[in-house]
Amino acid sequence: MVQPFANPAGTSKTHNSQQGGRLLSGHVKLVPNERSGMPLQEWINEIPNTGLIRYRMRFNKEVVFVTSPKGLSEVLVQKSYEFVKPAKLRLGLGRILGVGLIVAEGSQHKKQRKLLMPAFLHRHIKDLYPIFWDKSVALARVLSENISPSQDKPAKVFDVADWLARATLDILGSAGLGEEFDTLHHPDNEICSAYRNVFEQKPPRGTLAMGAFFVREAFISIFGISRKDSISMATKTLTDVARRLIARKRSNRQVEGSKDQHDQGRDIISVMLASDSFTDRMLENHLLTFLAAGHETTATSMTWALYALCLYPNVQQQLRDEVRKALPQHIDQAHAAEPMKAELLDSLPYLHAVCNEVFRIYPPAGLTRRVAVQNTSILGQFIPAGTEIVISPRAVNVSKDLWGPDAATFNPDRWMRPSQANTGGGLTNFSFMTFLHGPRSCIGQGFARGEFASLLAALVGTFEMSLAQDPDIVIETGLTSRPKGGLLVQFRKI
Repeated sequence: MVQPFANPAGTSKTHNSQQGGRLLSGHVKLVPNERSGMPLQEWINEIPNTGLIRYRMRFNKEVVFVTSPKGLSEVLVQKSYEFVKPAKLRLGLGRILGVGLIVAEGSQHKKQRKLLMPAFLHRHIKDLYPIFWDKSVALARVLSENISPSQDKPAKVFDVADWLARATLDILGSAGLGEEFDTLHHPDNEICSAYRNVFEQKPPRGTLAMGAFFVREAFISIFGISRKDSISMATKTLTDVARRLIARKRSNRQVEGSKDQHDQGRDIISVMLASDSFTDRMLENHLLTFLAAGHETTATSMTWALYALCLYPNVQQQLRDEVRKALPQHIDQAHAAEPMKAELLDSLPYLHAVCNEVFRIYPPAGLTRRVAVQNTSILGQFIPAGTEIVISPRAVNVSKDLWGPDAATFNPDRWMRPSQANTGGGLTNFSFMTFLHGPRSCIGQGFARGEFASLLAALVGTFEMSLAQDPDIVIETGLTSRPKGGLLVQFRKI
């Protein structure tokens, strides 16, 4: 049976659903911040639908928003290679990431993912937990050193977004590349500066600005004009760094004359080199993808985690009690501790619950797009080739149909109930979409969860945190969805 589309324009007095919105702007005025996933978060609970909601964007381009587990399963698993990332998005990401796992499609993606999987096996990620923890403690130590000890109750306000970005870069440098960036002490490090230039870019806004942007990009592509903008300069820096690291790693392996992973290092790039399955160009692209996607997404998630803990001090205190009880020697920086073991950190149930709830309520990517490469269908509804499909983790993660009436409430206890430690009570696996599912799911999910838990435990175990700004946050969307202007948090030493 063909499923009908729900149409948000039908609920608006300013748009005629029969006409599909305005000629040039479609329903854009209904979704000024579409990329954050915020309006779709409202639609999924307010607009009656059977799994698909249709709306129109600039130039009346049709967009199909998939809301049900069955529809999501079709797009992400059963027909995953019938839906690809939009060409403009791949072009933009390709400038920064090369043709790595995020940008590749079809058979190229299948081959890349198969070759990369051994580097992200469970046992390899667990070996990296001591690095995750050491770098997390290093962040707590640096923040502590920046708080004056002369006060009765030492405290200081930090813009946490930049500090977290630097900490996650240091984690990725050490755990991913076996390289010490030390951006916590050297914020002007070339790789740190390059990523600032990339992530601080703002996308063009408005129909005319978007049109001018695409015309310029087409002109540059057709005539092969070299780029001199800040992204190009930053990408050149990052590419040079990647090439140096790969060359050094290869040289070290040849000198040491061993291909055994434990002899060569636990970091991801060492595991990849030991497989002898990658050319230098492939390694370079994967390195750029891993660095950019890995550090920015975790830093963004950590920013939202601190925001949530400040909004819910009872959650913060309960988490602190668990962490300080279970990890006293690891938290107390005045005493030497044994290396952190994955089994120990993973055994903290409330830490696990808080991490999952942050990922659910505050996914770093609010929305992801696909385009149908051929005539196909979703939930029995015909989808012509070229139709844009939208999947919104931010919306699905708070669907009342999937999570119940308190879906939008930040409540880690939902993950503490019997038999719900891994589901939180969500109706299906597709109720939790932060890492997606299927062949395009996040290959680094285990890595991200490990470093996230380490950072959160180290900070909450060392400081009491409170907001030092208005709690009403505006979301700014670039490669991730972050608090606009950063996030000011007061840290008080325990």
